Amino acid sequence: MPTDPRFSGANPARAAMVGVSDFDGVLRGKHVLGEDLSDGDKVIKFSEAVLAWDCADRVIPASFTQKPLSAFGDADLRILSGTGRSVSHLGDQYLYLAEFTGAHENICPRGVLRKVLRRAADHGYDCTAGFEFEFMLFKENADTIEEKPFGEWAPLTRGPFGYSIARSIAQHELFGEILALCEKARIPLSGLHFETGPGVVEASLRHCDALEAADRATIFKSMIKAWAQTRGMMATFMAKVSEKWPGQSGHIHISMSSDSQNAFYDGDAFGNVSDLMRRFIAGQLEYMNEFCVLAAPNFNSYKRLVPGSWAPICPSWGVDNRSCAVRAIPGEPSAHRLEYRLPGADANPYLALACAIGSGILGVETGPALPASIVGDASAEMCRPSTRLPQSLSEATSRFAESAAASDVFGERFVGAFSCSRHWEWQAVQHRVTDFERRRYFEII
Repeated sequence: MPTDPRFSGANPARAAMVGVSDFDGVLRGKHVLGEDLSDGDKVIKFSEAVLAWDCADRVIPASFTQKPLSAFGDADLRILSGTGRSVSHLGDQYLYLAEFTGAHENICPRGVLRKVLRRAADHGYDCTAGFEFEFMLFKENADTIEEKPFGEWAPLTRGPFGYSIARSIAQHELFGEILALCEKARIPLSGLHFETGPGVVEASLRHCDALEAADRATIFKSMIKAWAQTRGMMATFMAKVSEKWPGQSGHIHISMSSDSQNAFYDGDAFGNVSDLMRRFIAGQLEYMNEFCVLAAPNFNSYKRLVPGSWAPICPSWGVDNRSCAVRAIPGEPSAHRLEYRLPGADANPYLALACAIGSGILGVETGPALPASIVGDASAEMCRPSTRLPQSLSEATSRFAESAAASDVFGERFVGAFSCSRHWEWQAVQHRVTDFERRRYFEII
């Protein structure tokens, strides 16, 4: 069949994909043909069912609507003309981001983040953010991971060797493709290296405006997964792939400015931490337990939030202390910031950033007391049960659903819909009997 000259590549915006984030941070979408999507924002119709699906495409009962599957209709979807970019190293595959508008805007993850950023702007602050993701590469494909037990899956590299120059040189072609792909997609990186753990790579996305940072992070995850498949590999952003290995983080670096000046910086203060930054961190700690499910949204997320896994287990902060949930990183005004270390790589970037900034803005507004900064190991110094983060998805979801602060910051309808989706996710996994349980109990008990 001859190629339609309109879609021959002369204007990729006329044969582009449109993607929107679901609750899990997964981009759902389709090709939209024949109309130049770069020429101003446009509204199209798109199935509202994606906001009621879990990650396995099962409808969540009583999610945001009581409709049965067959009754789902179309919702208004705003295509964001300024977000178009190439997302493949194989020719021109163009992607535009979109967001739900109209009746579903207040439960759209991107819309929730915009709501939080408007609240910061009302106080006179602009937010800057940068994500860093750890992801694991396996020399497998969708068929082999179904056919082989996990123990036979082959990671890209064997054993831990964090920051390895030797492995980076050996895999220079692979790293070169990732760097070229990100440059082509207008997702500049500030770092790329092997992390500790077999086949684990960490990518640090360069900081920028907070909404753009979440856009880039969301595209990056889908783009890396697709790229890996073209290389005969699988990439995963699971928070914890194996109990034998460290978890995979999705840390977020954040700063706020006012009148083009870093509002977190005070050169005369301890750690250069300004009074505003102290109130912001105090808010993050005060509401961390209530908002935790936004940064740890899956059953598997809580396998990472355990002692000895380079992840926080309690609300804590410190100056340049990686054992804490919030790490103040002192520097010159252009670099001074905090690192929000609660999220795993599995988090929805829009919702994780909304959690980090929304709780901080609440601290600015309400002024809770800031605990003393931690100098040693935060997990050792704050191991009392009363100070622990939620221990499961079920606990975290219940605390979020009952939080008046969450309804205030994110909206009552979103809190209800997202809580429903997380209760469903908990129920979908918690009753499963694992191989480990069979090996442990079958003969002896």
